[in-house]
Parts: sequence; structure tokens; C-alpha cells
Amino acid sequence: MDPITTEVVAALDKLAGPDEQKGAAVAYYQLGTSSLEQGDWAGAEQWFHKSLELTERVGDDRATALTSHQLSSIALERGDWTEAERWCLYALQVDQKLGDERGIALSHHQRGRIAQGRRDFGAAQQCYLESLELINKLGDEQGAGLTYYHLGLVAQEQHDLGAAERWYRMSLELEEKLGDEHGAALTYYQLGLVAQERHEFEACVAWYQKALEIKERLGDEYGAASIYGQLGVTAALQGRFTRAGHWLLKAIDGFQNDVESVEMTMRNFIRCVRLASPNDRRELREMWEAAGLPTLPEDDLDATV
Repeated sequence: MDPITTEVVAALDKLAGPDEQKGAAVAYYQLGTSSLEQGDWAGAEQWFHKSLELTERVGDDRATALTSHQLSSIALERGDWTEAERWCLYALQVDQKLGDERGIALSHHQRGRIAQGRRDFGAAQQCYLESLELINKLGDEQGAGLTYYHLGLVAQEQHDLGAAERWYRMSLELEEKLGDEHGAALTYYQLGLVAQERHEFEACVAWYQKALEIKERLGDEYGAASIYGQLGVTAALQGRFTRAGHWLLKAIDGFQNDVESVEMTMRNFIRCVRLASPNDRRELREMWEAAGLPTLPEDDLDATV
């Protein structure tokens, strides 16, 4: 902690009255959200625990439920499904006691994400549908769009491409209506994956291009790199290996310090070199050299196109 934060925490720890402790709980919660914004998950978790200790002590149920949701989300991000579920169910219990339908909807959505993480897709779908019923009752279009998107992911994981497309289109309708460009870009991308799996390459590329236009305009280099990579895979599936190489090299440049994504994309490029005609193979090697990348390995690698 920086010196100012240390002094603030020392002062908060000395507060004794119920109203003062409520104020301290809010301050700890805000420190938690600030840590989340900085990507400090461990620090956020510590702050939320300090906040929760006080909200439980003074009987502030609403704040207790909200903080429990945050702790569940942190556990979910690190893949600790058991801990995520424990905090989620605790929040749900408090929300049900309060009759807080928005909080209950959030808990059901979180349960869906946990089940999805465990690859229990039937349970995930049921949780999302329970959440959706309340969300629609509350008229929360943004929440409905997000839930439709997750239902699309669940259907896609189960290879039900028709259902996945229907859910994604319902999500997209609300995202476009609300001007949610970030959400729309994600949904365009998923619709591209659905079309790619069907080998509907013209539609696939059109969806990816719509997502890419947003990512590039918003300056999301990593998000754009992911789409470049998929455009490369799509071109390779059509036997257009030099076009694939163009996109894959852009992806490698965009991924920068993500070693795993760079290595995967390099393997895809090498796969294109091996499958290409002699003339295309020569052009691909020239493209690789022009990009200033290490010499292409000659040995057999585990390629993934």
C-alpha cells in the first residue's frame, strides 16, 4: 500500500460506532473496486473481506450481498468453482431474504457462469434462464442482452449451432439498440465462429469484419489480433494460404507479449506453409522474413489450423 492508503486504513480500523463502521465498509469496498480496476485481484479480495466483516457486524444485508457477489466473481476468475459457488449461494440467500429480485437475478447468472466453467452446460442453461426470467420482468435490456449471449455460448459448447445463432442474434438486437459496441463486437465474433464451424465462409468473414471494425476503432489491439487470427484460419480452411499468412502475421504482431497466442499463431502459419503450393510456399516464407521473425523451423511441429 502507498503511504496515504496506509494512513487511511489505520484511521478506518479505529472506527467503532455502527454508522462509522458502515462508512468504513464502504471505503474498504471502494478500495476493493479500485484494486480490481488495476488488475490486483488478491488485493481486491482482501479489501472485500474487510468490508464484509463490517457489513455482517452491523447487519447491512444489502452491502453484504453485494460484497459476496464480488468475492464470488474473484474466485470465478481464478477458476476456483467451489469458492465461487460458496460466495454466490451466500449472496443468493441474503438477496432472497431481502426480496431483491435484481440481486437474485445476478446470483442465478453467476451460478450459470460457475456451471459453465465446470462444463455442466445443462445446469448453466437452467441458471441463465432463471436469471433471464427476472431480468425481463425488471425490464433490464442490458442484462437480457448479456444473458442471451451466455446462453449462446452454452448452446455453442453443446454444438447446437442453430440455438447458438438464435441466442446471439437476440443479444445483438439489444446491443445494437443500446449502442453497446463492446458487447456487439463480442457477439459478431461468436456469430463468425458459428458460421466458420458451418463452413459458411462468406458469412463468417462478414461477421469477423464487423467485429474487427469496432475493435480497431476502439484501439483494442489484442481483440483485433484475435480476429486477425480467425480470419487467417478461415482463409486457410478455404485453401487461400497466402491470404491466411497475411492475417496470421498481423495477429502475431498484435498479440505482442502473449507468448501462448503468438506460438499458436506461428504454428498455424507453419501449417499453411506446409499445405501451400510451391509458389505460395515461397511467398509465405518471404512474408515471414519481411516481418523480421525467427527462421521458420523445418521439423514437424504440432500445427493447429
